[in-house]
Amino acid sequence: MKWIVVPAVIAGVAGVAFAGINERMEFPNKKGTVVFAHKKHEKLADMDCSVCHEGEVGAIRTFGKAYAHRICIGCHQPEAGKMEGPVACEGCHQTS
Repeated sequence: MKWIVVPAVIAGVAGVAFAGINERMEFPNKKGTVVFAHKKHEKLADMDCSVCHEGEVGAIRTFGKAYAHRICIGCHQPEAGKMEGPVACEGCHQTS
């Protein structure tokens, strides 16, 4: 019985943690707030969650300019047969 309860509890805790993820996340900075649609990127990105998250569920890696430009723009660059996203500053940074 113990071997059934433990995985069920772990799955329940993970489900509750992921249910709390906001669809619209905002990262304020000097160039303007970056608005990030988590669920949209989760569905579109062909990457493991650990690219952005490490350790504890919901913990985010240090999110700064160098990291964002390397990870985000790398995926947003136009490529044949692949969806693309904004690459110009104003595409991600909202000033109003």
